[in-house]
Amino acid sequence: MQKFVDRKGRVWVVDLDNTALRRVKTITGVSLMDALDGELVAKLASDPLLLGDVLYAVCKPQADKEEVTDEQFGEGLAGDSIAEATNALIEAIVAYLPEQKRRLMEKAAEKQRQIETRGLAAVEKHLDDPNLVDRVVQDLEKNLQASALNASSSDSPVSSESTQDR
Repeated sequence: MQKFVDRKGRVWVVDLDNTALRRVKTITGVSLMDALDGELVAKLASDPLLLGDVLYAVCKPQADKEEVTDEQFGEGLAGDSIAEATNALIEAIVAYLPEQKRRLMEKAAEKQRQIETRGLAAVEKHLDDPNLVDRVVQDLEKNLQASALNASSSDSPVSSESTQDR
């Protein structure tokens, strides 16, 4: 059983079995077994709203017992609790699977972590570039000049024939 703590301090148990998988699919339309191809892991890691819906479906029996609504559950997911919840869900999927598929899922999860880490590092490097602001402003000025030129070339004078028809 995996756990995560939301930002309200509530501890949520993320435990998967066939009933939980069916509940997730019924409530969200998401088949957690699609996580084996890696795309669902990436989607859940990048879409906190979908992640929240899936986690609520997984944790629904506990939420019902503690009288926590879907909205209240979602309010608890922000900041670091999103990363913790994502990891708990991925680990729960891995734990649910039989050994052979578990190895594949572990590889998919590790690849997703590598992609996310390297992607964030690349974005950070780009944002740390001291010339970034100058390049963005230059591109903006070029686009504005091009727009002004296009606007002035389309403002052709009206022919004398068309003004006579009025």
